[in-house]
Amino acid sequence: MEILDNKEAKNNRTFTTSEIRLSNRELLNITGVEKVYESNGNKLQVKVAGVNMCVTGENLNIIKLDVESGIVEVSGLINEIKYTGDGKSNFFKRIFK
Repeated sequence: MEILDNKEAKNNRTFTTSEIRLSNRELLNITGVEKVYESNGNKLQVKVAGVNMCVTGENLNIIKLDVESGIVEVSGLINEIKYTGDGKSNFFKRIFK
């Protein structure tokens, strides 16, 4: 799993709110993004306002990533948007794998 956040910018911003906008299942805009964990053609995993989110679909492509503002824009066919828990609980899952 590749972490795609910009470490050089030293951006450790946290957001308290987020917004998801989906247009015709083909264009997804997410605000409040703190970190992008993984992105490939079928899955996008991000941390949004302290909560992990998984987006699945086909031909997913990040067309905009603004680390400073916490904005991610994704194109492709979106099949599912799912919250997978808060970032704190997943820490222990990773340790005890």
